[in-house]
Amino acid sequence: MDVEKKSLWFTTGNPFVDTGQEMMAALAGVAHISELTKEDVKPLIERLVSMYMQEGWRKNMHTIFPMSVLASPSYPNPKEPYSALLSEWLRLLDSDESLGIPCAISGTPAHIYLSKTFLPMSDSVGYNFQSASQKGTPVSIPISIALQFFPLALTKIGKMWGLPHFSNAAAQAKWADGMAGNVNFGETVGSGGVGDVGTSRPVNAFFRLIERLVRDQRGFPKSGVTLYLFNNFNQVDYTSATDIYYMPSGVFGFIQAAENHNGGRDWHQIVWRGYPSDRKIEDEDDALRRFNNTIYWNLLHDRSISGFFIDRKNRRPVVRGQSGWMLFSNYLKEVRRMEQARIENLKDLGDRIAPIIRNRKRRLLALEGADSRGKLTDVLYRIATKDSAGKLNEPLITFDQLVGDLFPHDTQYSDWREVKYLLLFRIYEQLFDDLRDDREYANVNTGDEGNEEEDQG
Repeated sequence: MDVEKKSLWFTTGNPFVDTGQEMMAALAGVAHISELTKEDVKPLIERLVSMYMQEGWRKNMHTIFPMSVLASPSYPNPKEPYSALLSEWLRLLDSDESLGIPCAISGTPAHIYLSKTFLPMSDSVGYNFQSASQKGTPVSIPISIALQFFPLALTKIGKMWGLPHFSNAAAQAKWADGMAGNVNFGETVGSGGVGDVGTSRPVNAFFRLIERLVRDQRGFPKSGVTLYLFNNFNQVDYTSATDIYYMPSGVFGFIQAAENHNGGRDWHQIVWRGYPSDRKIEDEDDALRRFNNTIYWNLLHDRSISGFFIDRKNRRPVVRGQSGWMLFSNYLKEVRRMEQARIENLKDLGDRIAPIIRNRKRRLLALEGADSRGKLTDVLYRIATKDSAGKLNEPLITFDQLVGDLFPHDTQYSDWREVKYLLLFRIYEQLFDDLRDDREYANVNTGDEGNEEEDQG
């Protein structure tokens, strides 16, 4: 950070500023924001002014930079006054002039005051949203300039603007590179503006955004991501105009692997099960627009989706074979933070249980219906003692396996659900033909079609 602060632009932690700086670096073709100079930025500002004169941008500026020269009816031809404003800011980059107080964002000397006209979600001049709101927020010129570029990385989500902010600096830079490509294309064809993700449902939109990103940019750095939803309209009520969603790096890594395996088709078989099963839905795009997805919601709220990997009605994995197992085991590892050795040990246990209970339907039904850790323990005890008696040369479950793999003391109590669904996944896989051909089984409900983790409220 000390090395960065010697330059004009450096990481601040403010999502609007940091995104703007990364967009500047990407458009200038420099490797890092700390390398940006006034000479790099001057031609960028000329390009920016021209872009913001395009209809696709001008029609939206009243909710991004409200009452600014870009949005105010007082400026029907905003190019000249906006260009003059930015030229003055460029001049101040070399000036010793300051307000004598630190910038509220960077800590460096502040040069001007900005209101929400150019600083989203801050005070409005004339409204007492914060102290000294009559003047606005004191900011430095480098910060002021960076804020002009953040709209280039926005996406439209319903009536809100979405801004993803990555915890990994390399990921933030790579995101900016991709968005800069969109900007360059828009300049080439003479039309610009903010792209629409295709749904007004924030959680669905967040996942669609990330799924597209990791599919289009192979090798994208693993990162936690915060999605800021906002509407900066001058008369908006902030209580309904802001929202924040966070995706942990484990969820990001899982989505990345899932989308890049088999073209994401296996993953989207699972995703489909997160939409209402009792509603008429044309396709996934239709579902994305109209209904919240329980799987997406659970992934953002640290709730299990293990039950979605198996079709409990038909007693089979949703995705069979090695692809299905890779998908499920990677979810357990990345999202549920289960160690690989434990996953493999539980896989082996499930495979060994399958032939033991092949002809004991009542025991499998009991395993399917276990709705607590205690009941699951009781079913496994009966399988390990009564059902396997005289059939094995060694114990089915040792004490070490019980306390190390099935129910470790250092895991959450709810972890038993992952164990249950992992065992059922393997049993259904091993007994697929038997369960499919057994008509008596087909008429017996699992008693577990409602997933304990599906509730969104």
